[in-house]
Amino acid sequence: MTTPSSSPTSPLSGSLSLPLNGLNIPDILAWHSIPRALINAMSGNTLSAGLESVITFSRLPLEPGIPLALGGASGSGKTLTLAKLATRYARQAQQSGGKLKKPLILACDSTPGSYTKLASILKGCDVDLIKAYGGLSPDLLNSPNRIILVDLPGVCVYSRTAMAEMAEIIERTQARLSLVIPAGMDPEEATDIAAIFQEQGAHSMIASRLEQSGRIGGVITAAACGLDLTYGSYSGNINAGFTQLTATILARRLLLLPD
Repeated sequence: MTTPSSSPTSPLSGSLSLPLNGLNIPDILAWHSIPRALINAMSGNTLSAGLESVITFSRLPLEPGIPLALGGASGSGKTLTLAKLATRYARQAQQSGGKLKKPLILACDSTPGSYTKLASILKGCDVDLIKAYGGLSPDLLNSPNRIILVDLPGVCVYSRTAMAEMAEIIERTQARLSLVIPAGMDPEEATDIAAIFQEQGAHSMIASRLEQSGRIGGVITAAACGLDLTYGSYSGNINAGFTQLTATILARRLLLLPD
C-alpha cells in the first residue's frame, strides 16, 4: 500500500505528520488501532483506494420535510454537529428568497440543562428551537420546505432502557437516524455502537472531534460496519470546521495529526 500523492492541504491537515520514514502504511493503520483484518482488507493499493474498498462515502440523507435525528454516546459531539448543520441550513434558507423556511430543531433530550446548552450553542442562529420531550404537534412535522433536525439524548447502546427511549423518539418524530462517532473512541466500542445503531435503522454517520484526537481508528471501524460516512467535524466553532469527507481527505488525516 502506498501513500497518497502530494496535493493541496485539506481542512483536516495538520502540521505534524507521523514518522513516515519509519512506518509503512499497515504500521500507520495499526498505530490508529485499526484491526489487522481490516488492515488486510485495505491492502494492495493506495491508502485512498483501500479506504474506498471498506467504506462508502456518501451525502448525508438530509432533505426538507424529512426529520433527521443525530444520535450517539454522551459526549460524542452530536449537539455541536447538529448546531453546525443548523447554521449551514439557516444560511441557505436566508439565501433562498423565501423558498426555504428557517430550520426547525426538535430538542428531545430531557436531561437537566440539555435544552439550555443547545439554546446557548444556537444563540444568534436563525432557527426555530422547540422543546419536544413529550407530545409533539403533527403540524410541526408537516414542513416540506424546511430542514428538521432532532437532538437525541446521549445513549449507552448496552442499555435497553436508553435504546428503547431513543427508538420511541425516532418513531414519534418520524425521523431518519444518523450516528455521530467521535475521533479517539476505542475502535471496538465504536464498532459495537455502529452495529447497534445500524440495527436501529441508521444508514449514515458523521465523524466528530477530528481536531481533538490523534488516533481515529474508531471512525474507520464504525464506517466499515456498513454506515455511509458523510461529514467530518474538525472545529468547535459552529460556523467552521465541517466538511464532506472523501477517501482522499480521510487518508490525509490518517497521515497527519491535528494542528
